[in-house]
Amino acid sequence: MQLTAAICWGALLLSSAFAAVDGSKRTPRRFRRDLADDTTGPQPKKHFHELQFHVHYDARFAEGVLVYAEHRLALQNLVQTYLATFADIGVETWLMHGSLLGWWWNKQILPWDTDLDVQVSEPSMYYLAAYYNMSIFHYKTPRLPNGRKYLLEVNPNYVNREQTDKLNVIDARWIDTETGVFIDITTARYNLTHPAGEGMLSCKDGHEYRDTYIFPLRNTVFEGTPVKIPYRYRDLLVAEYGTWALANTDFHDHIFDGETMQWVHKENYIQPEI
Repeated sequence: MQLTAAICWGALLLSSAFAAVDGSKRTPRRFRRDLADDTTGPQPKKHFHELQFHVHYDARFAEGVLVYAEHRLALQNLVQTYLATFADIGVETWLMHGSLLGWWWNKQILPWDTDLDVQVSEPSMYYLAAYYNMSIFHYKTPRLPNGRKYLLEVNPNYVNREQTDKLNVIDARWIDTETGVFIDITTARYNLTHPAGEGMLSCKDGHEYRDTYIFPLRNTVFEGTPVKIPYRYRDLLVAEYGTWALANTDFHDHIFDGETMQWVHKENYIQPEI
């Protein structure tokens, strides 16, 4: 279910809905501001709002929960367009958390995962907020013949660096405006007063690590698209999930097939003959 090599980068980037500026620079069209600035009622402290019955769908765009196969396809399109866009605008980003664990197994999204997790640096988040907040990008591919719009939205509370801001731990999102699925974008910030000394990075969601665990970033692929991952990816995964998560081949109603390198739902898994 991956984009072909012919359109992986070229067609994806060329099909983005950019308005030409001075014949060379490209500026994405701006999304309707009223989506984020609704003043018809009291303004909540929490910026991003999800469906009440599923926390991994944006409440403004989702009409319901996608079925298994549709959800996986939506996430594949989501990450491929996200990575293509960030490469195009020159913003460095890398996989983290469950998305990084999916990369560990077979360089794909874990089939039971319902969202994606990436990070950027603090200067990059400020750059996104200044130049790309509420920008919408349109992509048309063989898998999306009618095209689809993706919204890059920065939480205005990104300027608050404190982990006490529990309602706004997500600094930005890349959102599929047709289905409501999204990528969580968090910021890795240097903590100059950390008890462990210099070089400590922290996120508002409570994750902390020394910068040598992240940098220099490694180049690899994810869902058929070039991507970056942390330098000490294995240590980060073990610290977050434990060693069992890197070896257990039976999880969440899926079996990992070592021959096909795919997670297969138990309903469809055929035990190899001995």
